[in-house]
Amino acid sequence: MDLNIFLVLLGIIITVIVGVIGIIYAYRIRNIPKITFLEQDFFSLFKSIIKNMDGINITFENIQINPSLLMLKASFLNNGAIDIDSSMVHEPLKIKLPENCKWKRIKITKTSPNANINFKMSDVVTEFDWDLLKKNEYFSFDALIEIIDDPKESIDIDNEYINKLSKKISISHRITNLEKINKENLYSITKDKTFKKIPTPFILLFIMGVSLIIAMSIFNTPYQFLQNTHYIIKDLKNNDMEIKLTYLGNDNIQIESIDNKHKEVLTVDEFVKKYNIPLKVVYNTMSKYIFLVFSLIFILTNTLFIIFCLNMIRRENYIRILQDIK
Repeated sequence: MDLNIFLVLLGIIITVIVGVIGIIYAYRIRNIPKITFLEQDFFSLFKSIIKNMDGINITFENIQINPSLLMLKASFLNNGAIDIDSSMVHEPLKIKLPENCKWKRIKITKTSPNANINFKMSDVVTEFDWDLLKKNEYFSFDALIEIIDDPKESIDIDNEYINKLSKKISISHRITNLEKINKENLYSITKDKTFKKIPTPFILLFIMGVSLIIAMSIFNTPYQFLQNTHYIIKDLKNNDMEIKLTYLGNDNIQIESIDNKHKEVLTVDEFVKKYNIPLKVVYNTMSKYIFLVFSLIFILTNTLFIIFCLNMIRRENYIRILQDIK
């Protein structure tokens, strides 16, 4: 098989494979729901308000603020591909505290327009449900959490303690096709400016342009050449004439005299019949495989950069939604 035909077929096969993988991936994720728990703030009310002042009693909604009272500000975001309605929710979304904690008060502070969120609170578990939580919709809540002191232990409620407590808070559910609810810190995500430092479209265009130029030079490189390129033939006056042969591809060769006075293009068979000189066309096998490897590298690199850019676009959209939540 001619190498050019082989490369064309290979390119078609790779394109089909990548396309099929993309279609399968898009089909799989199009109906997959996703909910993310976003922790906005988690701190000690006592230390943030009273600090080192003694003899002061402060209440919050008729609850006296003491060292064991914490404030959690958080949100749930539907950042999946579909809306989540009540028919998909077989058990409400539950957020459970560790054993030494209990909920004191919860308040829904912010929701997407027209989103109707309900909750039910017990000592350890709070349940959230809704009629419809559409794609990119969210709800935010503030919660007072009390640490139940162990009389045998002295607890220092510092940032390290609160971070450990945050990791112990568990979230459960029975929502159709929803596997896991990710937990993220809202401010750490929105402060991440890495993606803004990369002009994604320009990088994509640059890589694709360079790849296209190199790929074209690779595909147009002849892998066949003549074993011998210099011969001496007889000219029309029966004089010796030194010629140089150049293989042009497709079984054509260019005949050119050293003094540049004679030039013609013939097929290999025509040359053999005309000058009675046997020619042998050979293949540069090593170069062929090197060019083939680089062609595959550039094709795959372009595919990866397209996927990368699509992910960056999704992330920018995600950040814009989080800015609204803040």
